[in-house]
Amino acid sequence: MIVLGIETSGPRGGVSLLDSEGRAEERRFDSQRSLGAELAPAIQGLLDRWKLGPERPPDLVAVDLGPGSYTGLRVGLAAGKGLAFAWGRPLVGVRLVEALSRQAPPSRRILCALDAQRGEVYHCIFERLPGERSPSLVIAPQLSEPLALAQALAAETDLCVIGDAASAVERALAGKALRRAPDDLAWPSPRLVAEMGRELHLAGHRDDAISLSPLYLRPSEAEERRRKRERAKGT
Repeated sequence: MIVLGIETSGPRGGVSLLDSEGRAEERRFDSQRSLGAELAPAIQGLLDRWKLGPERPPDLVAVDLGPGSYTGLRVGLAAGKGLAFAWGRPLVGVRLVEALSRQAPPSRRILCALDAQRGEVYHCIFERLPGERSPSLVIAPQLSEPLALAQALAAETDLCVIGDAASAVERALAGKALRRAPDDLAWPSPRLVAEMGRELHLAGHRDDAISLSPLYLRPSEAEERRRKRERAKGT
C-alpha cells in the first residue's frame, strides 16, 4: 500500500509518500507564505519520482485535519479530496493532537498545547499505557488561559508538553518540572500523517470524503457567545 500524506496545519507544510515496506520520502515548504503555489508542485514532484500518476495512483490519501491554520487546513483538505476523487481512492483524516502525542518524547502523560490566540491555549492530555502503540486521550480538548491551565496541571507528574504553545505553558508553570518537546516537533511530519492514515485505514476506519471537514482551534461564534454568557453568570 502506498500512501500520500498531506500536512498543512502549521507554518511549515509538507507532503510524503510512504510504501508498505516503510520507505518514505518527504517534501517540505513554507505554508504560511505560499501554500497555494507550493503544495501541488510538491505532490507532483513526489509522484513523478515514484513513477505514480492517474494510471497508477497511490492507494490511500491521508490528510491532517488540524486544528491549526484555518487557510492551511482548508487548502490541504481540498487537495486531498480532489486527488482522492480523481484517483478513486479512499481519504482518511488524521487529528493533529493524536499525531503530536505519537511523536512526543518518552513520558507517561503528554500535554498537547496549541496557541489559540486571544490569550488562550487549546490543549488536551494523552497517557501512554503499557502495550499500546498510540497514547490514549484522557482529557478532551478545551480552551484555557495559560495561568488557569497551569493551576490545573499542578498535580501532574512525568508530563511532556508538545505544540506551538509549549513555551507559553512553560512560562505559566513558573519553574514546575516538566519535559518540553523540541520546537521542531511542534507540528506533525507529513510522513507521520501518512503512517497514521494507513494504520487507521487498515484498522477499518473510513471517512466520508464529502463531509470530512477540518478541526479548528476555536468554536463557532455562537459557541463563543454561549461561553461568554456562562462566564458572566459565574461572576
